[in-house]
Amino acid sequence: MSYQLREDLSCCDVDGHMIFLDIARDRYFRLTGHREKAMRRFQANEDIAPMLLEDLATAGILVEAPDGVYVATASIQRPSRSAIERPPAIGDRRLNMTAIFEVMAIVWSTRRQLKLRPLKTNLDEASAYRDRKCVLRKVAESAALEDNLIHANWQFAYARRYAPIEPICLLDSLSLLRFLARRGMPTNIVFGVTSEPFAAHCWVQAGDIVLNETLSEANAHTPIRSV
Repeated sequence: MSYQLREDLSCCDVDGHMIFLDIARDRYFRLTGHREKAMRRFQANEDIAPMLLEDLATAGILVEAPDGVYVATASIQRPSRSAIERPPAIGDRRLNMTAIFEVMAIVWSTRRQLKLRPLKTNLDEASAYRDRKCVLRKVAESAALEDNLIHANWQFAYARRYAPIEPICLLDSLSLLRFLARRGMPTNIVFGVTSEPFAAHCWVQAGDIVLNETLSEANAHTPIRSV
């Protein structure tokens, strides 16, 4: 029997520890002991005793795979630039009431949905909305598109100050993704973790540009999932 990593599960290796994100159950966790050793062998596509594979399947880590043993985890690009560390142009600082009300409505709606629905549902709907609104293209494929992206990002950042809701990385990243998607700009939310001490964070990224975080803070976390 062949196995693969469960679709809603992703993992990364941080400081010698395997950390998992389970978006279906809205939790992070670590493996220890024989399960961690077995999972490392699985990732390396090495031989594993059938009973260990069955144990990982029983634990909900692996599921049956029809096409062979593999880990369904794609490589996540590390950012090399930060939009918020690039000085805003004069036009970026101009804000109208329409943008303020738009951002406030998106933030309020997103916060409500985060309270009412599971994480997986919110992420699935956000990615589906982005795909409907955006032409399939790379945002930063030209200087003009990149400038438009950074302009829109600054517009969101300035308008966000008027929403009387405490900034939270997941709330703001989902809101920013939707704001940009409405303008035909596809982006991804990247989740990252640290090990000692454990911390989880997320940010919006387009290619190698992190939009709503500094470069040093984003790269202080190991990417574990991109949505």
